[in-house]
Amino acid sequence: MNDWLMYTDASGEQKNHVAWHEVLKEIAQLNGTTHTMVHAAYGDHVDLVVAGGNDGLVLVQWKENDPEPPQHFVLAMDQSADQVRMLTVEGQDAELPIGWCVPLQLVVPVCGDMLRTCEKANHEQLFWLNVSE
Repeated sequence: MNDWLMYTDASGEQKNHVAWHEVLKEIAQLNGTTHTMVHAAYGDHVDLVVAGGNDGLVLVQWKENDPEPPQHFVLAMDQSADQVRMLTVEGQDAELPIGWCVPLQLVVPVCGDMLRTCEKANHEQLFWLNVSE
């Protein structure tokens, strides 16, 4: 899949016709300071947003626009919502459930699979939580 639309807060620019591996490279550079968000869209079909980078933790969001209505998912390690963690997204601190803050090292291979196939990928330590319900 080499026709992604990508925006990163590091560049502040939207780029068209981006290859999946270029998007993955930007995701791998998230650091919680200068690089805190990557948004990639494949046409009107799917959106992938990876944000944060603080202490090697990121938030991964996936949106499927087809079939109607759109479905929104978050990659999670657990469903614990009683503890929160701060992640920096585009210069702003966002308070998120700690289970939604997942290690970047686990996210990179999952995102690589998703960017190549336009389908949610799985990892043995992570699961997708449908947040559109």
